[in-house]
Amino acid sequence: HAQAFKELEDTKAQLELDRTFLANLKEKCSMSAGEFDQRVKDRLEEIAAVDDTIKILNEDESFENFDKTVNVALLQESLTSGQRERLRRATSVLERAAVQTGAPELSLLASRAQLDAFTKVKEEIDKMVVELNKQQQDEI
Repeated sequence: HAQAFKELEDTKAQLELDRTFLANLKEKCSMSAGEFDQRVKDRLEEIAAVDDTIKILNEDESFENFDKTVNVALLQESLTSGQRERLRRATSVLERAAVQTGAPELSLLASRAQLDAFTKVKEEIDKMVVELNKQQQDEI
């Protein structure tokens, strides 16, 4: 009879340990589920921000401005007000998404978008200067 009583006590102790383990496991699972839900929400916000940016860049007016800035004969030294507004909207969307999601990649992309507008223009100017210098040397 004493052995059965000892087994009962051991079983009760094990049951209490199992209940504690289960409670801890449920807490960890709920925390993990919350973290996963937040990651999913963040990714969806990032995707929405990228979609908004793509929509802005795919507008007919954006293509027209792209054609104007790529054509060397029509090279511009500054952005038109429409281009500036679209660039501002695109970078604003990216910056908001970066803040909301805490994604430094989106912040970097927003910064690059602002700087790249002039980088291509500068590259084309540098190419033209090199070609003009070459032509000048050929003439001499």
